[in-house]
Amino acid sequence: MVDKEVVVKTIKKMLDSGIKDEVIETTLADLGIGGEEAKELISSAKGEEPFSEGGAGEAEEAEEETEQPTQTEEPAETEEPAEDVDSVIKQTSEKIKEHLAEKESSDSLREQSTHLKLDEQTDKLAEIHGKVDAINGQVGSEEFSAFIKRVSSIEKSVEEIKTDLKEVKAKTNAMHDIMKKILETDRKILTKK
Repeated sequence: MVDKEVVVKTIKKMLDSGIKDEVIETTLADLGIGGEEAKELISSAKGEEPFSEGGAGEAEEAEEETEQPTQTEEPAETEEPAEDVDSVIKQTSEKIKEHLAEKESSDSLREQSTHLKLDEQTDKLAEIHGKVDAINGQVGSEEFSAFIKRVSSIEKSVEEIKTDLKEVKAKTNAMHDIMKKILETDRKILTKK
């Protein structure tokens, strides 16, 4: 297991570089540190109090107690954390580079597909504009005004036909009434005999 102090220093460097917490958590998970422990390490790297049952003060005191004897007892161990820091930094930077490369390639693919869709839509819009322009070219303003005049004359003709039809209907009704009266009169004359 990697020394927590080394990991916290590495996380501080990552945070200073502008790397998001989610990326740091993923990197820590790749190193075998996950869940609450990763969150505690990130919050302690930020200078916040870690989430622990015994309280932050006790955890810091316990850390200081464990740090002081190791630093004073064996100076050879202080060199190993430097190597551990370098290896953790290298592993972390490799993981970050891989993650960034994957993100960059997915962003690139997304951007290319967006451009293709936009190009397709541009082509379709150009086709529609061409069709509209063709229709406008077929129906010029002179032809349109001639069409309106023709429709107006047809409307006038229809009105005249309606008027004539009403007159014919009235005459037919009048003739029908006269014929009824003539037939009634003839019937009366024939029945008197």
